[in-house]
Amino acid sequence: MLLSRNLISLRAVSVALALSVTTTAGTAVHAQELKAQVEADFGQLDPAFWQSTADLNVIHAVFPKLIEFKNSETWEWELSSAESIEQVDEVTIRFTLKPGLMWTNGYGEVTAEDVEYSFERFKDEALAAPNAGDWAPLKDVEVIDKYTGIIHLNEPFAPVWWSTLPYSAGAILSKKATEEQGGKFTTDPKATAGPYKIERWDQGQRTVLVTHDGWNGEAPGYERVELIPINDPKAAEVAYEAGQVDIAAVAISSVPELEASLPEDARLEVRPTAGYLWLGLNAENPDLQDPKVREAIKLAVDVDTIIEGAYFGIPDRSTGLVAPGLVGHREIEMPGRDVAAAQALMAEAGVTSLDLELEHQNSTDLQTAALIIQANLAEIGINVQLNTHETGTFWSLGDEKGVNMQMTLKEFTSPPDPAWSTQWFLEEQAGIWNWEWFKSDEFEKLHYTAMAEVDLEKRAEMYHQMQELMDASHSYIWLIHPPVSLIHTKSVNPGLYPNGDYKLQDFQPAN
Repeated sequence: MLLSRNLISLRAVSVALALSVTTTAGTAVHAQELKAQVEADFGQLDPAFWQSTADLNVIHAVFPKLIEFKNSETWEWELSSAESIEQVDEVTIRFTLKPGLMWTNGYGEVTAEDVEYSFERFKDEALAAPNAGDWAPLKDVEVIDKYTGIIHLNEPFAPVWWSTLPYSAGAILSKKATEEQGGKFTTDPKATAGPYKIERWDQGQRTVLVTHDGWNGEAPGYERVELIPINDPKAAEVAYEAGQVDIAAVAISSVPELEASLPEDARLEVRPTAGYLWLGLNAENPDLQDPKVREAIKLAVDVDTIIEGAYFGIPDRSTGLVAPGLVGHREIEMPGRDVAAAQALMAEAGVTSLDLELEHQNSTDLQTAALIIQANLAEIGINVQLNTHETGTFWSLGDEKGVNMQMTLKEFTSPPDPAWSTQWFLEEQAGIWNWEWFKSDEFEKLHYTAMAEVDLEKRAEMYHQMQELMDASHSYIWLIHPPVSLIHTKSVNPGLYPNGDYKLQDFQPAN
């Protein structure tokens, strides 16, 4: 294999009194039901169109993949629905499926033709998939026989093992079921073949997953999983304390208090992530087109106070979109707040007062951060209106507001390869995921060159340059790489990816 499975390692941080539990391989011990809090209801299960972690939780559980990330504290992959997989050369990957993996609802056996269809559809211009970049260098998938195929790439593709095959774009769909729906779907795929299948979906209230008897891998630990959407981490904490869920994500700001008074039957775990939280400024909006105004905002925002006030000083300040431990992370000193310089830039721009709107989600931490930003900008003559949204509403703003969006406070999740993150800031993503309308020919060139570069030092330098271009646009105010803090009962051994996302099929009862 040309690429090491251990290319990237992100060490999890275990909280005192909360030793993380590693699930051992072997036959699962079945329990009847697991209740897990999720940040929102899913809204898009098509891997080419998914939008949120809530979508991803279900995609990982109901669709098979050739390989999967392990339930681990380090980013490593393992065989899943593939019996074997081999990188023959820099542009060729050969795989063989395990026989006997069946689709639900009578759609037959999973075959190499399904794999071909699932991967090649990302390239279909008529599909217009916003996540098409996940398979940008794909040439085609050659079907050898019922279970064997060869993935042909147009050029070397370093992220294929880290943000494509084991992640959302590696999900295998039923060709027949998807074509019957016109080539895409939203919340009902008609056929799935993962370890779980959807038994029931009460929109906005719960999703019930049950084990799929056509799954030919290791059996999940729970026969039934109920996903309960609770957007605010503080409310999720209350739900856990009330016994409504077995595991929940809690606010980072709650960690110190929970550490001091953790219930005897609970465990608390904090993990770093490759995600990134930032304040974005839309350079296409008339009120923000002047780079001096954007730079003034950048200098006026007190990032250290945001980290202390909204997150109790727990996470470190971010230096860019690439998180520590990933190729291209920058170890640099970020500039501090400078109100006088910000005021001078506003004067140079001829702006004495300005009304702007800031869009953000309704979690306690984000609302606190937004209030600090509002107070900061008032000092340089900018009046900020705060627009608070539930998760589903927030992520539809790109369609609804377009260039009328001004400032957004948002977090993107990321697998362990920076190419997956940089693709969202290409010009073609403007208004879709690129809400800053950032446009740079040099950035685009570096993005595609870095994807094909397998030398880690050369890749790292390219990602450094790309982040410098983003900084020079004055459209990005990097805040933190938000850690994930989870509380769960001792009766549950959680199945977690290294960033704390759920791997539902690997949850196990502790006894």
